[in-house]
Amino acid sequence: MKIIISGGRGFVGQNLLKKMKKEGFEMQEITVIDKKMDDGFCQKLGVNFLMADLAEKDDWQKIFQDQEIMIILHAQIASLESKDFYFNNVKATENVIEAAKRYGIKKTIYLSSAAVLSSREDDYAKTKKQGEEIVKNSGLLSVIIRPSIIYGPGDQKNIGWLINFAKKWPIFPIPGHGKYPRQPIYVEDLCQIIINLIRNFPSENKIYNINGKEKINFDQMVKTVLKELKGIHLVIYLPIPIFLFLLKIYDFLFRSPFTPDQIKSLISGDIFPDYPWWEEFDIKPTPFSEGIKKIIKQ
Repeated sequence: MKIIISGGRGFVGQNLLKKMKKEGFEMQEITVIDKKMDDGFCQKLGVNFLMADLAEKDDWQKIFQDQEIMIILHAQIASLESKDFYFNNVKATENVIEAAKRYGIKKTIYLSSAAVLSSREDDYAKTKKQGEEIVKNSGLLSVIIRPSIIYGPGDQKNIGWLINFAKKWPIFPIPGHGKYPRQPIYVEDLCQIIINLIRNFPSENKIYNINGKEKINFDQMVKTVLKELKGIHLVIYLPIPIFLFLLKIYDFLFRSPFTPDQIKSLISGDIFPDYPWWEEFDIKPTPFSEGIKKIIKQ
């Protein structure tokens, strides 16, 4: 089975490739296309790799020839520039769909986001909605996956960032009251869902809302991280305006990956629809505390 993965050098892509190798996939039949340079990761796994900017039409489209399944993982998650979201979440998706249709790929899995169901109206949510529409209207047999916040080994932008911050600083600030519910899903659980779909592709278009089984408030997530790190930390609750001000200072000094839009998303308090994916895909969900232990031990 020949599989092409756009954005395969990202957080989810790397975990997916490692799990595919463990699951016995023929790695030489997998092609990754990403605008990030391969540092030897794909080569070590025996995966084909092409570096290209998918937002720009070029000869890279020829690599889609003879592929059977396309997995769309490329995404712009954070940026201060609206154009970055448009080019990477909309234009690049248009281009890979065009390439898939031109070279006869019949099936695609698109990694969307629970943000499309959120009350938020930031650039990320809007462009992921546009990406979904492109896939829905493509005429290809498609599966759209809408995960909530994803965490796991290699995560540098979400919970992984919280862990790295806590390793460096004895004080951990929390915006507002901190009682903002989250539904984190462990990346290996998500990758297993994708693998199950590859092996048993639906006969009709599907959309899956994939949220963590546990609902955990943000401050409890932080306290779980601090508990597993086993250090001495002081948790302080700050008014949101003060928290945002300090974040700007921290970003100026240390180039934090968090943007104001991400903070607004964090405190939106969205609860996404429950769906028993663990039953449909026969997967035992990884408890949040267990997932945190795995990240810290990596």
